[in-house]
Amino acid sequence: MLKEKVFRMLTRIFLPSLAKNMEEEGTFKVFEGENAISNEDDYFRIEDRGADVTVVIFSGLDVLYAGEPRFEMRRQLAGLGHSTNLVFVRDLRRLGYHVSPGGQPDGLDYYTRKLCEIMERLGAKHHVALGASLGGSAAFYFGKRCGMDHVIAFSPAFPFTVWMGWSPLLRALVDVKKLLNRPMDYMEVVLVALSANLIWHVGHKNLPGLRPWDVLDTFENSPGNRPQSTIFFGECCGPDARQAELVRNRLPEVKLVPVPTGRHNCPGYLKEQGRLASVLQEEIRSVLRDRGFAIGATSAPQDSPVVETGASSVPEHG
Repeated sequence: MLKEKVFRMLTRIFLPSLAKNMEEEGTFKVFEGENAISNEDDYFRIEDRGADVTVVIFSGLDVLYAGEPRFEMRRQLAGLGHSTNLVFVRDLRRLGYHVSPGGQPDGLDYYTRKLCEIMERLGAKHHVALGASLGGSAAFYFGKRCGMDHVIAFSPAFPFTVWMGWSPLLRALVDVKKLLNRPMDYMEVVLVALSANLIWHVGHKNLPGLRPWDVLDTFENSPGNRPQSTIFFGECCGPDARQAELVRNRLPEVKLVPVPTGRHNCPGYLKEQGRLASVLQEEIRSVLRDRGFAIGATSAPQDSPVVETGASSVPEHG
């Protein structure tokens, strides 16, 4: 298929670390309706520190992070000033959590059930859902369904129409101004639009009954209180700016924080500016203070370690 070949070629040229990671994990096989990783244990990493706060970190398609942002956030949270349990949730099939590890199209219910079990086992009083891109969508969706207290999303990708379909892809391709002035931002947006279309096409091809989640409707109408929520987004990234405007109209209580970049990889930009840790920590600290949690001395994040992903060892980076 042409789109698959183009995606592979562009990934290997412009994002070689992603291509290498996907080759090692076997996740290029998602384009053939397969995946080399089906062991449930590889989809979750749990760090139980006996804390009264749990942060649940959702990976996205990982197109811009080579599959690593789930562990990068450990470093960014190191100076929070309050102990936290950490739960890293991986979507190794890269189908937006719609497919369970065994390959069945019951992923949304599967992850909801598993997360509720994990939250109950850890026993924290306060739960934070955190993610970027499609992981940000997951933070909103599961944050509400699982009764979490606080959602932080960087450039979430909902509704799907913001990134998927021919219209967003064509808009990205014909953005000549960005191509001339910010060529790397241009390539990033084109790659995200292309990969979103491709991966969802593969999902439909292999699971014809697959239907995308309605994150906005779930957040608005599912039972329980809405979590306090914040979205950080690149104000010069067309799809993300449109997504923020849709949220503004539907969910006016959500705090929107524009970031001066044309990139979809908003946390990557903030990290390059040396601001990601402070922005993320202060967002969490402010809510914890409001809810009566004690905040101790804070410190700068330490150098990043090498962590085990379950399929390979990879250094953390944004």
